[in-house]
Amino acid sequence: MVGPTGPKGDPGQDGPVGPVGPTGATGPMGATGPTGATGPAGGPIGPIGLTGATGPTGPEGAAGPTGPTGPTGQAATIEVGAVFAGEPGSVPQVVNTGTSSQAVLDFVIPAGATGPAGPAGPTGPAGSTGRTGSEGEVGPTGPTGPTGQAATIEVGAVFAGAPGSAPQVVNAGTSSQAVLDFVIPAGATGPTGPTGLTGATGPIGPTGPTGPIGATGATGATGATGPTGPQGPTGEIPDDVFASFINTQYLLIKGTTISLFQDVPDPSGNITLTNNQQVNLTAGYYLISYKVSAVFPAPNYMQVTPFYNGTAHLETGIYFATSANGSSACGSAYIILRAPTDTTFLLNYNGSADAREGEINVTIVKLRRSL
Repeated sequence: MVGPTGPKGDPGQDGPVGPVGPTGATGPMGATGPTGATGPAGGPIGPIGLTGATGPTGPEGAAGPTGPTGPTGQAATIEVGAVFAGEPGSVPQVVNTGTSSQAVLDFVIPAGATGPAGPAGPTGPAGSTGRTGSEGEVGPTGPTGPTGQAATIEVGAVFAGAPGSAPQVVNAGTSSQAVLDFVIPAGATGPTGPTGLTGATGPIGPTGPTGPIGATGATGATGATGPTGPQGPTGEIPDDVFASFINTQYLLIKGTTISLFQDVPDPSGNITLTNNQQVNLTAGYYLISYKVSAVFPAPNYMQVTPFYNGTAHLETGIYFATSANGSSACGSAYIILRAPTDTTFLLNYNGSADAREGEINVTIVKLRRSL
């Protein structure tokens, strides 16, 4: 049995430690005695020893867990901007007027060269009107189709309209390949300027006296007729000068100049076509025949007036009136045109309404006669 702990003595210098004896058997634990008073602190703490050498690096630990997924970035967009028509034969271009993530692509597509006008095919017979079927159910929305080809816009012919008429733009192409024809009214003729003052007439000088008439001399004898010389070679007859112009399936717009296309050209250069409207004629005499026909959806009248030598000529024009829906109007005229100087010949349409399926035929022959 363990006895109570006695008071601690004064700290003295520790003696040598004796050998440890064998451990005896533990006896039964007795009751715990009261705790004695704490003795004074031990001796001073010794100095800190030197830091030992660093040990070898331990093995790499297992990989940590995967971090959370970051937010989804914004997808880039591509938008088709403007489409411009370039010069025929130029290099196509694509310009990004947006940013790298929000691209706006502008296209410059070279226009194709204008091909020759092909002949108009014959008008097919009108089919019978079918019965209107009942409206079917709306089908499901189909998948998005591939990106279509960019539309093109081309400037076609530019026509001179009558002074004071409304400007017009007609699409002679399709909705995706537009060919825009412009009808621009001509400016009105300005007023005639005032006549200048007539200069003063100078005085007439005095008339001199008339001299006496001399005596008539005697008539001499007639000489003998000489022999006829040999006949020269026959001169080469020059080629006839002529040209012709046509237009078919043409829309006659009131207050405009009729467009013409070359049919038979004149290689001599006396009869030339400019701007698909005006025929230039060099000075001389010409035989001109022309015919114009068209169809009116409702009763109307057609008036075609030629223009040459700087003015319109109603006296050599065409007038035709219709009285039923879908009627054809047709007229022709023949002119001997005297051009003292180079002139321009053209035909103006001034009907009461627009006409469709117009057909125009003009033939011009230059006559061998001096002015």
